[in-house]
Amino acid sequence: MSDYFPEEIIQRILLRLPTKSLIKSTLVCKSWMSLIKSSTFIQSHLSTTIDTNNQNDAHLLLLSAFSYKVSDRLHWLHWDSPEFGEYSLLADPVTFLENETISDLKVVGTCNGLICLAPHLSDNHSPTLIWNPCIRKIVILPSPPACFTSTESKYDVCIEHGFGYDLHSNDYKVLRIVTLPDDHLDLSRFATVVQVYSLARGSWKTLDASVVPVDLQGGGSGIVFLNGSLHMLEVRLSVEYDDHTYEYCKYGGDTFIASFDMATELFGEVMMPEALQSNRCTISKYGDSLALIKHYDYNCGCDIWVMKEYGVTESWTYLYKIAGSQDRIYGFKRCGEVVLSEENNLGWLRMISLDPKSKQVQVFGNKDYIYYFMDSFVEGLILLDHVNAISYQ
Repeated sequence: MSDYFPEEIIQRILLRLPTKSLIKSTLVCKSWMSLIKSSTFIQSHLSTTIDTNNQNDAHLLLLSAFSYKVSDRLHWLHWDSPEFGEYSLLADPVTFLENETISDLKVVGTCNGLICLAPHLSDNHSPTLIWNPCIRKIVILPSPPACFTSTESKYDVCIEHGFGYDLHSNDYKVLRIVTLPDDHLDLSRFATVVQVYSLARGSWKTLDASVVPVDLQGGGSGIVFLNGSLHMLEVRLSVEYDDHTYEYCKYGGDTFIASFDMATELFGEVMMPEALQSNRCTISKYGDSLALIKHYDYNCGCDIWVMKEYGVTESWTYLYKIAGSQDRIYGFKRCGEVVLSEENNLGWLRMISLDPKSKQVQVFGNKDYIYYFMDSFVEGLILLDHVNAISYQ
């Protein structure tokens, strides 16, 4: 076909094809396969897809859920629109892996068509996966270096993961925060280890203790990737004398947002509104902005705050209050609707999409599944050229 069309024209046509069509196109001839699998084409195709989606307002959301009834995990792609129609169902990739001891993997982040699945909380044995469901490829990460001595590791550790993209080096990274619960009053005692996996290098590295904040405990309300950094809510720790126990005790103080720059691999802090620092909050994204959800006690609703200009404390803005009993808020659609789970009259949790202005509610989802993750998603070819990526059918 190159005898009839210049290679430049062929490349322009291929760049506009959807991911599944491109995978089929690799079978046409060796030159097409070589072109489509090149890192330059993969990156150009991602940029073209993002631009096309923006022009056509055709965006996707990834939702993940698990079921205790059927011992299953599923992932769905929905259109990010008021109708919220289902785009496709993604089977959990763990079911296709043989000779691997894997249990209880959950989605911890998605970026540029890649999904990171990691062990939950104290599971220190199952591997972490980086998965591209569109091209059906997986990278199984190697085991990270040991964090604590054998004496310390006999206690349950708390493990949190984050996933994001380093634009400067065109690299995808996994952040692993391992915290050893302890009753030591010395705040300088290092009880948290931070490790970073680089997809480009194919290896883990442990950050020096000097760059890890003393208060870092790995969040607990989720880790959000935005603006080249991961963000998590933490609590400032202090040691005070307890008049009732007649001893010094470790206490948690105000809440703050810890950030981790994916390029420099350094921690920082994003200032919160002063009005929220002493309240129970969770962190989320509102479009391309950082969001905080202030929860009221006794299931009396929550307030939505948004940082309209990233890094500018004064730009934190109160948007609205959501009344009623919410089990969890998963995120926000581009049209402004809120995706959350609430308890119905029968005591069952149901997933709804709520318009905060009209108060109209759209019920969706499978009642046999418990949803736990939602974020924007874009189809891409990342991992197609990765030497350690495993294909599955």
